[in-house]
Amino acid sequence: MLKNVDISIYQPSVVKDYKEFKEISKRENEALTDSWTASNNVFLDQFIETLTENGCKRWEKILGIQPKGTDTLQVRRFRIKSRINEDLPYTWRSLENVLNSLCGKESYAMTLYNDEYRLRILLELTVKKLFDEVESTVKRMIPANLILEVELRYNQHLQLKPYKHSELAEYTHKELREEVFTNI
Repeated sequence: MLKNVDISIYQPSVVKDYKEFKEISKRENEALTDSWTASNNVFLDQFIETLTENGCKRWEKILGIQPKGTDTLQVRRFRIKSRINEDLPYTWRSLENVLNSLCGKESYAMTLYNDEYRLRILLELTVKKLFDEVESTVKRMIPANLILEVELRYNQHLQLKPYKHSELAEYTHKELREEVFTNI
């Protein structure tokens, strides 16, 4: 939220038109705008969802996270949030709570195969770019003797059935399988 400050409205009309006072107003406006922005960023850095670049750097240093050069601010916030959400002891319910918080309630499916010591998690395509972070978070949470399988839940025929063949013809098979379609 950027607030533009105009200090010249408080100057008397007698001096308002002088070149020197215009320049003073301009410099004070810049300084006050910078101060407003800095104080607003301090407020935004108090919450994970609104962290600025500086806030992300601080949290990453605290949590020992090494950001990738290609990470967006959203991905960095997500990674910080996933680290903060980790807590002991790890139970099925706590794992569900973490996944609900990270992905959303309807964005994944989790199945435990007790006899095979295997946990399978299917993530919706909408969570595709956060796949690696979800996988590493779950790896840290589950017992070491479980085999973890994290996969994407691809589009199925029923999701594409309402569309005409001519509408789908412009897409490749890979795009039809892996992209999120809302309205073609």
